[in-house]
Amino acid sequence: MSSSYSPDHRAEEETGEASQQVSPPGVIAGAVLRSACRSAGLSAAQLAAAADVSEATVLSWDSGSSPIASVPLLQVERIEGELLAAGAGHRLVADLTVAAWCDLVIQAVAGSEDISCLLADPLAREEAFGELLAWSIADQRPARYQPFANPGRLLPTASLTLITAVVQVLDTVGPRRRPAM
Repeated sequence: MSSSYSPDHRAEEETGEASQQVSPPGVIAGAVLRSACRSAGLSAAQLAAAADVSEATVLSWDSGSSPIASVPLLQVERIEGELLAAGAGHRLVADLTVAAWCDLVIQAVAGSEDISCLLADPLAREEAFGELLAWSIADQRPARYQPFANPGRLLPTASLTLITAVVQVLDTVGPRRRPAM
């Protein structure tokens, strides 16, 4: 499945400064969805038909421009079921909800919001949570993503402030998950 998101960073390049809004709001879940689709050999059109949504909707999830975290749980479960039925990697599909939670944390951090409630959720204690956050700031893709995800961190233009804040989140959920920078 191809992503349609192509960020325009001209203003950042001209000023040399990165804003805190460095990525689409669903970039981590989009990467997980894309990987799950690739593992099953599903195109955006095929997933859209199976999940009874438009191809544009699937592409907006894929790019992260429309966060999966805002999709009703029943629809997410349907998507997960369709991915599994198509042969997607079980762990990749299982990571979709955790990835959506990571996106919520990243957006809260970028907005300088209190994330204590988000980190108190059991999803934040899952190993995948730390792995996916680490991937967001460093090219540390979990091994299960190696065949399906492009190299590179998921927040390619992340500001030093946001990267530092995400590292602090990783330290909070488990120092062993902190990526080598």
